Order: sequence, then C-alpha cells, then structure tokens
Amino acid sequence: MIKNTLIALIAVAGVAGITVPAFAAPVLPYDNSDLAGSDWPADSVLARLQAQGVAATGVEQWGGLVRAYVTLEDGSQVMQFFAPDSLNRVSL
Repeated sequence: MIKNTLIALIAVAGVAGITVPAFAAPVLPYDNSDLAGSDWPADSVLARLQAQGVAATGVEQWGGLVRAYVTLEDGSQVMQFFAPDSLNRVSL
C-alpha cells in the first residue's frame, strides 16, 4: 500500500514538474527594435525640450506624460515629467 502511494505521489510530482513550466511566460531578452518604428517622435520631443532650455538627454512616453532625463547644473541627472502637448513641466 505504501509502495503504491509513493509511486502515485512521484507520478503526480513528475507531471506537475512538466506542466507548470508550460504555463510560465517565456523570458525573452529585451529588444527595443519594435520601438524604432513607432509613431512617437522622441527626437522631436527631445529637441523641443532642449529648445525650451531643458537639459534633457533622453525622453520616453510614461503613461499619459513625457518622462525626460534631465542633467542639472551640478551634473546630477533626474527624471522630470512634462505634458505631452505643451511640454510644460508637471510635478507628481
């Protein structure tokens, strides 16, 4: 009886070990090539911010806002958020 129970437990554990990874999402390396063809004009937004005097080094969409990486006068870098249409700074 113990032998049959042990065999059944091993069989269940083996099947569970095989099926659980099948439900996991595949882990793929980060690839931003799909962003290259997007319609969001990151270069244009970055240029507009720089024209406004913001020392931005990069921008990206962040929810409904624009997140910019800005270098301050002391050389530190911070994230600042801007309204997408007017590029006015938004405080969160």
